[in-house]
Amino acid sequence: MNIIVCAKQICHTYAGTGKNPDTKYITPEDSIFRVNPYDEAATELALRLKEIAGDTLVSLLTLGDMISEAQLRRCLATGPDHLYQMDFIEHKDSDPFFQPDPWVKADLISQAAKSLDADLILCGKESLDRASGQVGALVARQLNLPFVSAITDLSFDTKTRMVNVLRSAGRGVREMIECALPAVFSVDLGAALRLPTLEKRKLADAYDIRTLPVTGETIPAKIISRNIFQPKPRPRLIRTPDSALNSFDRVLQLLAGSRVEKKGELLTGSTTSQVEGIIRFLKHNGFIEPGHKRE
Repeated sequence: MNIIVCAKQICHTYAGTGKNPDTKYITPEDSIFRVNPYDEAATELALRLKEIAGDTLVSLLTLGDMISEAQLRRCLATGPDHLYQMDFIEHKDSDPFFQPDPWVKADLISQAAKSLDADLILCGKESLDRASGQVGALVARQLNLPFVSAITDLSFDTKTRMVNVLRSAGRGVREMIECALPAVFSVDLGAALRLPTLEKRKLADAYDIRTLPVTGETIPAKIISRNIFQPKPRPRLIRTPDSALNSFDRVLQLLAGSRVEKKGELLTGSTTSQVEGIIRFLKHNGFIEPGHKRE
């Protein structure tokens, strides 16, 4: 059995500490290069299937420049047999973070699946940077294969050669699906990628990454991303001014964001005086009747 795991390299931005609006307030220190976590979960499921089925070849496939080579080699050290890279060729421009649309990505992955004679293609449900969630379904469409989305676990029946997958159907609902191979699955978060051993890390660091040729007859892009906007700040909730106040005080509440100043009294002194202060507060606010006596 040949399994292909699509491992996308992403530049994950987790903060915006810059001061330049032209760079969307992002500095180089605000981003890290990593492998998409959904694809790491897909890698773990592929390794589990390899342990069950036996005689299985697991290959990692990445598209574009090696912006996160160290993390790809870390994934390779967990157990996959090979790591392949495909360039975008004429779709690539001077931008190192250029990404083609999902149609073109699916076409490139389909070419790789045919070249490697893949029986199963696993990819993440979505990526952290674009979150389109379309590539897996488009790959299945181009290869005319069955497709199951958002799986969290799988098992393999060696007698029937059928794969049983556990799928997240939303709102906590789980669905068990039996599917014949070849097929395409997209993987949801759930399975954490195992840790590699030191010996395998050394082998992965010395591994010669393979390349797959891409034919020039790729489908044209059907979706073009013109710009990416940072999220707008959420509006601050403003409470309704107290209608019991006069107009001047209501305007002050609006100007202050309707933050009502809390009034209180700090009790000091002996324990007896503090208890007396608490009782006075309770009587003043109606929690204890004035005529109530302590026993």
